[in-house]
Amino acid sequence: MDVPASLLDFSLVQETSLDRRHRFARLDRISQPVRILGLMLVTWLPLLALSLLEGGPMARAFLRNMATHVEFLVSLPLLIAADGYIDMRLATAVRHFVISELIDAQHLPRYESIARDVARGRRSGVIEAGLLVVSFAPSFIHVPYLPNRPDWLHAEPGGPLTLAGWWYLAVSMPIIRFVLLRWLWRGVLWATFLFKVSRLPLALVPTHPDAAGGLGFLGTCQASFSVIVLALASTLTAQRLAHTSTANFTGYAIHLSAFAIICLAVVFSPLMFFFRQLLLAKRRGDHAYSGVAAWHSRRFEQRWFHRELPEGLDPLGAPEFSSQTDLNTSFTTARGMRWFPVDIRAALAVVAAAMAPMVPLLLADRRFIEVLLELGKSVL
Repeated sequence: MDVPASLLDFSLVQETSLDRRHRFARLDRISQPVRILGLMLVTWLPLLALSLLEGGPMARAFLRNMATHVEFLVSLPLLIAADGYIDMRLATAVRHFVISELIDAQHLPRYESIARDVARGRRSGVIEAGLLVVSFAPSFIHVPYLPNRPDWLHAEPGGPLTLAGWWYLAVSMPIIRFVLLRWLWRGVLWATFLFKVSRLPLALVPTHPDAAGGLGFLGTCQASFSVIVLALASTLTAQRLAHTSTANFTGYAIHLSAFAIICLAVVFSPLMFFFRQLLLAKRRGDHAYSGVAAWHSRRFEQRWFHRELPEGLDPLGAPEFSSQTDLNTSFTTARGMRWFPVDIRAALAVVAAAMAPMVPLLLADRRFIEVLLELGKSVL
């Protein structure tokens, strides 16, 4: 089935042709590397310059604050770099519903309407204004009592904010909050899209090789959000590192494992909307292929084991054996169909992203390196 023109430029990140005709140029039109560099210059570089201008303990405190550096030099670039990576996979998934004929032709107009509604929500100026307000609010509501405040925000404990502290609260943190909240809103929009599509009659195939009725691509699509998971895990680990011992690897592992479980639930929970249709398709497949397999197997046995075969008939070239094998394969595939369209590779991608910050911590530990060297010697 041909993909309608309205779905060819579907995007939850980039501007569509409609946006370009009705809006002025926005930040989204700037190339991704330039956006990443620009935001790093606006959020982190002024903090460095103002801290050095303060000099003394303030400069040293800022340079030693690893959480701030990771937040603006690692997590923020990852959140921006995720724009193109995730958006491309979401757009591919939207088109794949049509290309694979999961959506019947008579339901295609409704499917297009769902996609248009979701794209319209992304372009809402009211929503973006609200996200901006929410991004700035925490910096100026009860400022003295914000938890986990960096030491370099104040010249002395309980004293007034430094210039770097004001920039951190008024510019740097609102920017990274806005980027993160905008991704949260995109996630809500995408979950809404999946929910509405799951209410359409889908042409699921129990014998599809992906063992998910043809919806296996959604698990891979959801796994692309692992970039966001990595950005969050990096910040959480850096903040924990600022308050606990670097040698507490067990504590870090437990912390990140709990985070990985939460991320698995959040990332893949929208696919639960398809559970009912997958379950019904599996039941239909079980009953249908079981009946066909019983009918075929009885006639196969009657022909080859309960009758006198004609002379010259070679079992090696008989089509019945081939059809029996093909039917057995189809029956096994239908019986193994999953009720949830996520395979182990998609789940591991999210878990690996959540646990990735453990790698530099382990590599920085001398004991860990010594163990690796000893293992290497024993293997070689």
